[in-house]
Amino acid sequence: MEPSAAALTKRVLLVRGGVLTPFSGIGGAFHDLKKALEGGEIPGWRTAGVEEYDLGENPPGWRRLRERWFRHPARVTDRIKRLQQAGQVDLVFVSDQEQAHLVPTNASAQVVVYVHDLFHLFPQVITLSGERVEVGEPRPGLVRRRDLRRLMKGLQRASAFICSTSAVAEVCRQHFPDKPLFQIPYAIDVDRFTPPASLPPAPAELASAACHLLVVGSHDPRKRLAFLMRVLAHLPEGIAKDVQVHHIGGDACPHGGVSASSLAKEHGVAWNWVGSNISDDVLNAYRWHCEALLFPSGAEGFGYPTVESMAAGQPVLAADRPAHNELVPEGTALPPEDVEAWVSAITEVHAKWAGRGGAPRQPEQALMDHVSFLAPERFNHEMADAWRTIASS
Repeated sequence: MEPSAAALTKRVLLVRGGVLTPFSGIGGAFHDLKKALEGGEIPGWRTAGVEEYDLGENPPGWRRLRERWFRHPARVTDRIKRLQQAGQVDLVFVSDQEQAHLVPTNASAQVVVYVHDLFHLFPQVITLSGERVEVGEPRPGLVRRRDLRRLMKGLQRASAFICSTSAVAEVCRQHFPDKPLFQIPYAIDVDRFTPPASLPPAPAELASAACHLLVVGSHDPRKRLAFLMRVLAHLPEGIAKDVQVHHIGGDACPHGGVSASSLAKEHGVAWNWVGSNISDDVLNAYRWHCEALLFPSGAEGFGYPTVESMAAGQPVLAADRPAHNELVPEGTALPPEDVEAWVSAITEVHAKWAGRGGAPRQPEQALMDHVSFLAPERFNHEMADAWRTIASS
């Protein structure tokens, strides 16, 4: 008698730290994976549960640290042990490298960590356009240094890694050469970004007759918004007067530098800070109604904004830097240090806008087709195969 389908199905426990909004990159990736698993979309696998916590908004620092370092790791270890003893778990999946401290010592099950990037564990300073750009945290404080040591030990204890891009895979192999590694590009649900035949009204900030451009992401130095301000300041006067830039993401510099909106004011750039934690509906409206996404980032583990804009049929001007340069169509990434190349590319976007005489931009089907390689079906099957290999090792 053949074993039943239920007997062949394996179970995976999903583990992360504090709850993240699904509108963030890592939070969205975890949310989509959880949804696919619970919906039976990952062949041969079903959920053994989810281990995470929610401290609400703005908990005191001591409480966050106690939960992160002590209470939650203890719960995760106990949960794995109980599930293993009951024969109810075959694999543990840790959401990202920032939660690697949750990999138990002498785990009773195989534990895999999804490595989105290793910027903070192996920080570096890169020089682009004469600017020293910090990637990661070169000078973390005492508490963060202790935290990073815990993360490093957790990564060393992990059974295997999964990562999304060749750029991240290269860093993983460099620092963890003996660790089994699987490269599985993220999945995106293209239908979430596809513009409808009849677009919803544009946000009020887009009501003016202007060449509206979009920036998505934080003001972390590696995002290189300072470089972008120099580019925009170099636009010919006749073009600059028509350009309005909208920024969705954090305005403040996380390392204490000048805010993005202040930089824009210094450079005479028409800059509208929309805010952060924007809903998918609002963000899509900006994608559909703005002329192009500007993405000068010097380093990304993946680069969600680029693929999401392409899925929405929105042109993308992205720097030829890892790992987003793996994702845009070949030959379209812009030289990361060439101001004139960026000015020329924005000038071309402006010319197309002016040439339409105020008519709406049509979504570019070629870009929407390009991101089809990130289909959830492909991701789910590759993840199922990787999990199966790790669980049986």
